[in-house]
Amino acid sequence: MRDLHPDVASTATETIIKESEGFRLRMEKWESISPKGLISVDLIQESLKEDGTVGHSSTYNFNMTKDELQTLAQGLTS
Repeated sequence: MRDLHPDVASTATETIIKESEGFRLRMEKWESISPKGLISVDLIQESLKEDGTVGHSSTYNFNMTKDELQTLAQGLTS
């Protein structure tokens, strides 16, 4: 996970959503300092080389409230 400001580092989590040969999708999230109540979510798509190292990555960042994250989670699991 990237270096984050100490005030938000304690709220940070990283999850591997999917990993297969040649591909990985990770999520990093943390609570922002300001404005209060927003959560920064990075979805990181990585192409993996044969040796398992990252060949290319794309990051998609979203800033959402907890309610918006709940709506997203419900939409993904319904």
